[in-house]
Amino acid sequence: MSKMTRAGLFLASGVAFFSLGQAAHAQRVSTVTGKTLGAMCSQKKGVALCDAYLSGVMDSEVWSHDYAALNHDGAPTAFCVPKEQKTPQVRNVVVAWLGAHTDALSQPAGKGVYRALHENYPCGSTVNTPATSGGKK
Repeated sequence: MSKMTRAGLFLASGVAFFSLGQAAHAQRVSTVTGKTLGAMCSQKKGVALCDAYLSGVMDSEVWSHDYAALNHDGAPTAFCVPKEQKTPQVRNVVVAWLGAHTDALSQPAGKGVYRALHENYPCGSTVNTPATSGGKK
């Protein structure tokens, strides 16, 4: 297994628990920043790792919502990426969003990704593109 693949799996597995809800105690947050993720997602050699990270964030939201429904706790869903959206399309949305929201570059990458996906893929609506999302900087 290549070093890049191992790193991607490590990042994706770490992200898998990112959105399991608010705990009463502090939880681990990755030290990867929005700037680092944006650079990774914009370079050919980092695309696979970026896609693994984004897939982990998207999967964690789906499964945390499924878990919340199972436990009847009514936790809201932060975003709803349609099945038709391929990871490269989502990557392009996130990279464009990070470019337009420079405040997110110094924040944890997961926070920026959640914000980007929440603004561009709100639940119960049609798919937005960065040009039509109207998010604020």
